[in-house]
Amino acid sequence: MKVANEYVSWDPNSYTKALVAEAMAKKDFVALEKMLGKRLAFGTAGLRATMGPGYSCMNDLVVIQTSQGLAMYLEEQFGAEVARERGVAIGYDHRATPNNAISSKRFGLLTAAAFLHRGFKVYLMEKQGFVATPITAFCTLHKNCVAGVMVTASHNPKEDDGYKVYWANGAQIITPHDKNIAASILKNLKPWIKYDDTDLDSVTSNNLCSDPTDEVADEYYTKAGKKLCFYREKHATWAAQENNPKIVYTAMHGVGNRWCKRSFENFDLQPYTPVAEQCEPDPTFPTVEFPNPEEGAGALYLSMKTANEVGATIILANDPDADRLAVAERIANTDTNSVNADDWKVFSGNEI
Repeated sequence: MKVANEYVSWDPNSYTKALVAEAMAKKDFVALEKMLGKRLAFGTAGLRATMGPGYSCMNDLVVIQTSQGLAMYLEEQFGAEVARERGVAIGYDHRATPNNAISSKRFGLLTAAAFLHRGFKVYLMEKQGFVATPITAFCTLHKNCVAGVMVTASHNPKEDDGYKVYWANGAQIITPHDKNIAASILKNLKPWIKYDDTDLDSVTSNNLCSDPTDEVADEYYTKAGKKLCFYREKHATWAAQENNPKIVYTAMHGVGNRWCKRSFENFDLQPYTPVAEQCEPDPTFPTVEFPNPEEGAGALYLSMKTANEVGATIILANDPDADRLAVAERIANTDTNSVNADDWKVFSGNEI
């Protein structure tokens, strides 16, 4: 019961706190063991698990403890003064529980609150609501941050959320940083502040917190256009052709549509046709149980259906946080009135 009492006294979230307190009152030791018996492991992918109460799930307290441990490790690695001055980039996606008691946005604000408490500069990208993971990684580089945090469960089911950490080089952490951060988390479990609604409301008004979304996005697309657009002069000709390839795009209920749309505009490409049912961020993921475009035909069913309707020959698909890409090409056309997975070649990552 000691661990349970500690959790209830530390958790600022009334919803998850109540669930643990209820199990304590009922002396439901099976439930308590499931929630509190094992701590979620921090690895090279950071954290990723079901949203819920206890140390085995993604929730406010686990995010607080992770952020505190990460902040202290960064001070140790770079020196406190340098780490705080260079700061951290933070982004989040749209994931949330049905009652919205647990959400990526809340996790993002909690992460920011922890770093602000230590005197870190925080670049919190929330002007557009949700941000794509590559933009957070790029912000880490562009702003010369010591680290970046992206709150997302990527292509996991809707019940999950996660906490990705990027190092100063803009890449996800590698060993031994993962093990060292995990150790630092265990040394910084007790919350530094209340992390209540008052603390979260004051995050964006803190002088150390700013939102560089527009600046970072402009620089990202400018550099991408200069470095990666090799055939710009041919794009207008391609668009004018009657038999030009039509493209269908799905965001898989994630954040990718506005970012991919800008990419097409940035390269002077003709617009794609979005999969309407999957175009906007939706934390319930109503049309896909596993929102991973690399699953193949099952995940791309609506994309293939849309492609049939508009006569498209290419499908592009992002996972929900838009850092994973799937590509499919039509290789046959047996019946445009029905979806036939055999009509499509879904490329592997290596083939792309």
